[in-house]
Amino acid sequence: MLYQLRILRPLLSTYGRLEKWRYTRGLCATDQLCLPDFLGIGAQKAGTTWLYENLCRHPGIFLSHPKELHYFDETFHRSLRFYAKHFEPGRYQVKGEITPAYSILPIARIRFIRTVMPAVKLIFIMRNPSDRAWSQAVMELVTKKKRKLAEVTDSAFKTYFTSERCMRRNDYLTILDNWMSVFPREQLYIGFFEDIVNHPRELLSDVFSHLGVSGKVNWTRFPLDQVVLPHTGPVHGHQGSRTHMRPEIRRFLEQLYKPEIDRLYERFGEPIAAWREV
Repeated sequence: MLYQLRILRPLLSTYGRLEKWRYTRGLCATDQLCLPDFLGIGAQKAGTTWLYENLCRHPGIFLSHPKELHYFDETFHRSLRFYAKHFEPGRYQVKGEITPAYSILPIARIRFIRTVMPAVKLIFIMRNPSDRAWSQAVMELVTKKKRKLAEVTDSAFKTYFTSERCMRRNDYLTILDNWMSVFPREQLYIGFFEDIVNHPRELLSDVFSHLGVSGKVNWTRFPLDQVVLPHTGPVHGHQGSRTHMRPEIRRFLEQLYKPEIDRLYERFGEPIAAWREV
């Protein structure tokens, strides 16, 4: 089996590259492929699982399963036809997937997406960089490694916060500039994590409008006010994470991201004003 996989992967990769070359040169069209109408591109740890679970409740929307297909970052060696098959069950609905890792795709990959899906709608939700970085660090250093929070030192957390892996995910301005250098601004919906917490119905209504689906829905079917956990779904009575940020870590992150938050405030103003409060 392993031998077969070693043989098969290069063949798939070669076919995938040839196929993509044909699309980029205009030698074949995507008309017959069932490609997504929208992509959720992030940010990681900014409510994308909540968004996925709620969009799944809309009768006019089809979401891929699993939520994160990672085609454009991890399995790009496969053909576009392979990717399109994930959306066949939703051919007559507004189709999409949500993979936060797409936020940091290189420009060339974003250009390819525009070539094969010129009208695709994009969704990007931002969260206070300090809180987002903390949530990512807990996931990577605690949850995935099956450790207790107390076992991870402040030093280990600080090292992770300053790593490229973490910093790139929080570089919202570069992320947005990269995508908007390729796609028209009107195809990108920008939301804020605070609205998921404080105004979930209004945010979801805005997303429905952006995607061109009806806002007249049975809201009792949507887990608007519930915490939605990865691999678990909506959790009734869940009060959020118990992994509260340590005061020293909070101070470190606020200092680390103050310049970035100031730049974000210059662009977005009031929606992120609370991020500047120390």
